Amino acid sequence: MTRLKLFEELKSVLAQRQPLKLGPAMAGFAVEPASVLMPFYCEGGEPYLLFLKRPDGQYRHAGQIAFPGGRREVGESSLACALREAEEEVGLAPGDVEVLGELDEYDTLVTGFRVTPIVGVIPAPYPFRPDPREVERLIHVPLSRLMDPAAFRAEERFALGRKWPVYYYDAGPDVIWGVTAAMLLPLLEIIRGLGR
Repeated sequence: MTRLKLFEELKSVLAQRQPLKLGPAMAGFAVEPASVLMPFYCEGGEPYLLFLKRPDGQYRHAGQIAFPGGRREVGESSLACALREAEEEVGLAPGDVEVLGELDEYDTLVTGFRVTPIVGVIPAPYPFRPDPREVERLIHVPLSRLMDPAAFRAEERFALGRKWPVYYYDAGPDVIWGVTAAMLLPLLEIIRGLGR
């Protein structure tokens, strides 16, 4: 499947599905609205996803692998938040993002965010300008690596009185896990359904 066809088909599928919106948070568990951008790009004909590593000293999500994103401002849409945060964190101009669609919401159990993932495509090469206060480094992962079944594993963790699945993707020297991996899982399942 060509790059253009992959992104066209992904956009079509995302337009036809209704993203899951979560109900009230569990008792005693407050959530703040947040959004992330899941940015695809192509290099040498190969689709990639862009991730970032948070600095170790950062208050929340220290040292974690994530998509660009963060807390939503009052009155801000999910899309506007994802684009604003991507611009602030990695220097990605909102006008350079072709939005493909939205995925299901996720709650982060430890840090208390309700995250809406926005899928997009950006041009490449791109003159990223990572903010060192929020980004230790950028991580460029080929889609083929993430689609490899050997790169994925799941474990169970006990939290808040029950067992929860925790997903992991081996991305070379980095491991993508937690809510970032949980958001990635359905996106990759949709792409598998396209015959990629």
